[in-house]
Amino acid sequence: MGTLSRSWSLLGQSFAVLKSDKELMWLPIISAIFCLMATVTIFGIGLIWTLPPGVPIPSDPVAQKELTRQLAPFIFLFYIVTYSVSTYFNVALVSIASNRLEGGNATLNDGLQLAWQRKWSIFQWALLSATVGIIIQALEQKFGFLGRLIIRMIGVAWALATFFVVPLLAAENVGPVEALCKSGAISRKQWGQQVAGGFSFGLVFFVLALPGALLPLLGAQMGKTQMVAGMAVAVIYWPLLAVVNSAARGIFVAALYRYATTQKVSGGFDRSDLTGAWEPKTPRY
Repeated sequence: MGTLSRSWSLLGQSFAVLKSDKELMWLPIISAIFCLMATVTIFGIGLIWTLPPGVPIPSDPVAQKELTRQLAPFIFLFYIVTYSVSTYFNVALVSIASNRLEGGNATLNDGLQLAWQRKWSIFQWALLSATVGIIIQALEQKFGFLGRLIIRMIGVAWALATFFVVPLLAAENVGPVEALCKSGAISRKQWGQQVAGGFSFGLVFFVLALPGALLPLLGAQMGKTQMVAGMAVAVIYWPLLAVVNSAARGIFVAALYRYATTQKVSGGFDRSDLTGAWEPKTPRY
């Protein structure tokens, strides 16, 4: 409950900053459009390459597994491209947010130009992230329940270690390994050797996404027209919520990075919430 309460507070503080810089929401929108185009293109070419013309996608589990194996190069390419695109626009967003939090007047063009200057570092980081992501998924599918639990713990540790990579790429022109090392060093210096997440934007936005799922269900109880209307609202509501989530998270990451490296609290944020964003792990037996 403490994590959920702090998450609501941090989200509110990030959203308050976002309201004064609404143009930042364009970056997640453009990123999503490019990622969707890349997904359709890569998997469209992959299916054309692996399946004969006119042959439908198999429903048999064994055939699906074989198709997945044949599509492995395209899946890896999909990871690299989408990671590159999302990281590119995240670097642009965080660079603008950092400048605004410091009292500057950076524009969308300024953020995109800075991200373009970091394009090779961004691509190298996307390549590293895609490789690690593929390995974690492969190991998770291979091992049993205990193995999957261990792999997921490794995934959480990876997420914590890489938390400040994007603001580092925005602030410094560093390579992926150096960014990873610096990101881990920043968190250890500020919060200690063993930390756990004291916030979860994902949990908050899961709660906020529930109304979009309930509207079609409630509409179905009232009639077909109401159900269709509920689905239409949900189709608009969820993407808008995802855009706000991405923009607010970028602002929060910029504010937390500024606090971790300079001990300065950005306007609109509370020091106690930033300090408790990560917290010491408590032993469980």
